[in-house]
Amino acid sequence: MLQDALSRTGVITLRSVVLGLISVVLISFLVPYFQYTMASSMLGADHFHIGALFLVFFYLVIFNVILKRWQPSWMLTPQEFILPLIMGMAASGLTTNGMGAPFISTLMAPYLLATPENQWGEYFHEHLQPWATVTNDGNALTWFVDGIPPGESIPWSVWGIPLFWWLTLIVPLIFMGLCVAVIMRKQWVEHEKLVFPIMQIPLAFAKGMDNPSGLPAFMTDKRFWIGFSIPFGVMMYNMIGFFTPAVPQFPYFGSAPPIFFGEGFPPIEVNFRPEILGISYFVNLDVLAGFWVFYMIGILQVGIANRIGYVIPGADNYTSINPMLDWQNMGAFLTFVVWGLWRARHHITDVIGKAFGKRPQVDDQDEMLSYRVAVFGFLAGFAYAVVWLNQLGMSIPIACAIIAAVFAIYIGVSRIVAEAGLPFVRAPMTAQVLVYYSIGSINMTLPTMTAIAQTYGPLSEIKSTFMPAFVQAGKLAEIGKNWQRGIGWSVMAAAIIGVVISLVYTIYLGFDVGTRQFTNGWWFGRIGSTIPYNETMVKVRNPFGPDPERLSFFAIGSMIMFLFMTLRSRLPWWPVHPLGFMLSYSWPARAIVCSMFIVWVIKSLMMWVGGSELYRKGQPFFLGMIIGVATGVVIAMGVDYFWFPHQGHHIYGID
Repeated sequence: MLQDALSRTGVITLRSVVLGLISVVLISFLVPYFQYTMASSMLGADHFHIGALFLVFFYLVIFNVILKRWQPSWMLTPQEFILPLIMGMAASGLTTNGMGAPFISTLMAPYLLATPENQWGEYFHEHLQPWATVTNDGNALTWFVDGIPPGESIPWSVWGIPLFWWLTLIVPLIFMGLCVAVIMRKQWVEHEKLVFPIMQIPLAFAKGMDNPSGLPAFMTDKRFWIGFSIPFGVMMYNMIGFFTPAVPQFPYFGSAPPIFFGEGFPPIEVNFRPEILGISYFVNLDVLAGFWVFYMIGILQVGIANRIGYVIPGADNYTSINPMLDWQNMGAFLTFVVWGLWRARHHITDVIGKAFGKRPQVDDQDEMLSYRVAVFGFLAGFAYAVVWLNQLGMSIPIACAIIAAVFAIYIGVSRIVAEAGLPFVRAPMTAQVLVYYSIGSINMTLPTMTAIAQTYGPLSEIKSTFMPAFVQAGKLAEIGKNWQRGIGWSVMAAAIIGVVISLVYTIYLGFDVGTRQFTNGWWFGRIGSTIPYNETMVKVRNPFGPDPERLSFFAIGSMIMFLFMTLRSRLPWWPVHPLGFMLSYSWPARAIVCSMFIVWVIKSLMMWVGGSELYRKGQPFFLGMIIGVATGVVIAMGVDYFWFPHQGHHIYGID
């Protein structure tokens, strides 16, 4: 039945592309608007892509519930449901925390926030390239912060030139991410059969649309609506308190008091997040177990270090609470990436052979790009990015190291999202921190370090990015045949349109209301924007070589991760996935571990009592919880827009 439905379209339809573009445009405007000016939920700061999911569910209701009453042929097919979702996801991760906020805030900082005290002007200004830096000419920075005076026009020329040149780097980086997603898709989707827990939601809808009703059968299951009503009902009840503060709020997304082991030991964060409960239900038990087991080990490790007074000086931002744990986790993280690439070596060899014409028998018809385009596209993009960064002032070896580290992080995070479904996850540290302490600031010139500071925005990974969305698109593409090429170019177009609109709109919002009024205090409150330059100044003033202490913990983490991965591959009964080891007590993982532990207990009991049959019966309930959260968040944001502008309610998202 599903294949019959797909065969009716055969190719990507104009309607699906139009719906996808509508999603991209809405997400690119609304996500920054609500996050920056409304103090409402954050829809573009994670890998769940709640905005894109809600929009396609809205399309489903419009076409398959309402309009089909008059014309049944207007019902969406599975392809027409999936493509707008894929395009919306591609744009979502680039709108705010994944690109827009860190990029714009670090772009405006060097001249706006330079003071005699921080000495940025003395150290950095002569090494900033005019074509890549926004100055205060024509009050381009002053008005961006304070809002443009009446009667004045936005100085787009001052912003436009740096924005254009940075986009000539950002767009190739996005394309490189798509190329890597294409190269790894078959290995992860077909060979290793990763679960892709987040994508089980749209897949369940798409595979159920072959019903005469045009809706999946589980939506008529009372278990779905029970699951839906729990988070949705609580959110609607809490909304009464928006208008009447006397009504007590149900601690829905709130944290209970943390649990302390003792002095010096970090607390156990206690959170209840229904969307995490719903997604985690589709995660393998060994992954869930590994997540909370290594979380507890991380608490013990940091606590013991604190009690004996062991401290590694010089903690950096965008890491966890302890440099010892940061570098141990990063060693484990890169070992996880290398292990996965080694495991895929035969597939990667086939891909490269196909690209160079030496293995014509390798089939790439079901890929979003041909292997030739993917391989040569990535290599060309890598070379171009290195040359671009060199023109910015970075030495070629450091530029190579930065780009390599960035894509190692992208691959690792994408794999985590594909295997564990963590919507809130990031690497243990940024590529910049990794390169600094591995090579040593003493081995870098001041122009190189200035250029590194400027890359914290566009070449970083702050809780959301584009490549996991591309990898998940590869999973969704398997519902049909002979449409993957169209998906590839649609996804790329959506990402480019999304990043351009969101960046330009963020600049416009700054001039319209002033970033001083933005409710996103971290990036535009002069905290996140100053971190790259202040931390670079520390390294300039106190030069150091490769840090043996940090690198020692990096090596320890690598060896332990290698041991765990070996045990897991050799012993089928091994109950704990080492994925949690590289995220132990990191942020934002510790904000969701409690919910994952609850699901581990529930799912373990269900499998023990009723096996896989009981597990299947529970799926509609947990799907309902996820859809209930998405619906409730969107309604709450609408209430914020009409009744609480600029004083909204942050009920979804992790800062």
